Amino acid sequence: MKKQLPPSVHSFPAPAILISCGTIDKPNIITCAWFGTVNSEPPMISVSIRKERFSYPLVHNIGEFTANIPRISELELVKVCGTKSGRDVNKFSDLGITPVACPPLESAPMIDECSLVLGCKVKHELELGTHCVFIAEVVSIHCDPDRARPSGRPSPNPEDQVVYLDGNYWNLSRI
Repeated sequence: MKKQLPPSVHSFPAPAILISCGTIDKPNIITCAWFGTVNSEPPMISVSIRKERFSYPLVHNIGEFTANIPRISELELVKVCGTKSGRDVNKFSDLGITPVACPPLESAPMIDECSLVLGCKVKHELELGTHCVFIAEVVSIHCDPDRARPSGRPSPNPEDQVVYLDGNYWNLSRI
């Protein structure tokens, strides 16, 4: 017989991504693990952010953000951006990383050092309880040449991606 446990979602792996928001002059980054695909045409993703986070009003008011997909080599960025607040520090300057324009977005910068970036425009916002879910259309993809496949789609490089699971970071490998 199975044991019934309290409802929770913390036992499922989730991609750890870096959401960049704000402007080139005043950028911010937040690590998010509550991120996923929600539609294929038009391509849309979701990301959940708590209202009390510094990044929430930046995404809510500006209506755009970038989803920067880090590699394992960028794990330190993921950790720092998940533990420091943009209220207290400028993560870009403190970490020595570069905010650059992400056309066709008007404000939200991408992280130049990340090899795969989705430019996103918010279409819907849902308040669900602890988090607000932003549903956004992916309006551009920017990637390093080694991540571009002949099909015009980015290579996911799963063995190099970072996921968050039960308080720890992991990588993915093929089985």
